Formats: sequence, C-alpha cells, structure tokens
Amino acid sequence: MQIKTSPAKALKRKYPEQVVLVTTRNPQGRANVMAVGWVAIASSEPTMFVLGIDAGAYTCRLIRSIKEFVVAFPNERMGREVLYAGTHHGHKIDKFAHLRLATQDGTVVKAPLIADAVANFECKLVRIFKPGDCPLIIGRVVAAHMHRNASVRRLCTVGPGYKLTGVKSRKA
Repeated sequence: MQIKTSPAKALKRKYPEQVVLVTTRNPQGRANVMAVGWVAIASSEPTMFVLGIDAGAYTCRLIRSIKEFVVAFPNERMGREVLYAGTHHGHKIDKFAHLRLATQDGTVVKAPLIADAVANFECKLVRIFKPGDCPLIIGRVVAAHMHRNASVRRLCTVGPGYKLTGVKSRKA
C-alpha cells in the first residue's frame, strides 16, 4: 500500500544506486576523474549514457570543451578512490596523482580508462541540455572494455552519506 509523501522523502529510499567514475583529459593532457551518481543508459542502439553533472564542475567544463569522456564502473575495492574523486575538485588538484589510480590508454578517446574498473566505456559527446537545475550530458559509446576477471564485483552506493559496497552482477 502506498502513502502520499514528498519527492525528497521518497528519494531517500532509492538505494542501491550505481556510481561511476568519469574520466576526462584537459587540452594540456592532464587527466581528471570525478565520481558521478546520476547516471543511466540513455539508448541501447546506439549505446549511450546520460550523466547529470553540475555545470560548475571541472569535469562538465572539460566535456564541453573536449567533447569526449570515459564512463568507468568502479570495482568493490575502489570505495576510497570513488569517495575522494567525488568530494574533491579537479580544478586545481591532480586527483589521479593523489589516488595513484592505474590507467590504460583508450582506443578511441584521449581520456584514460581505469585499469581496475569492472568496465570502461569510451564516449563521444552527443548533446548537453539542461531541463532543470543540472545539465544532462549524453555520450555515445564508441568503444567498451571489461576487466579480464569476471568475478570482480561492481561498487554501488547502498545508503545515504556515501555508503558504498560491492554488488555482484550476473555473468554475461
């Protein structure tokens, strides 16, 4: 049985929800990483993601400028890195250097892949629009990569206050 409530109260029951790492590279070549919780698949053919990223975020500015990025599904052991990437701003600091995240070169875009991620999706920008207070970034997947070990579990947000844990997905 449903009871009427406010959207804010109902949204407190949204967990678990996915979290991703979004990587970019500035025009001078420095890589950046940001944790993003507002993410969904926007299309299956062609495969596209939609990301909700604050307009003032360094990552949003880089995506507007370079028109490409990587969406990485972090593994369950990357909670510390995801929390840092989501709570520190890349305008002035090199989050990759601080976190010592292992990376690999992509095959199409210049943004790095996260080597230990469950999966990485290289994306080209399709469109940015702002239907509300947060810009929505649509990216078309131009290359995909997955961890060679199928038993690596994905990290998800399972509660308020950045509570993160692993979630095992079904084998493909």
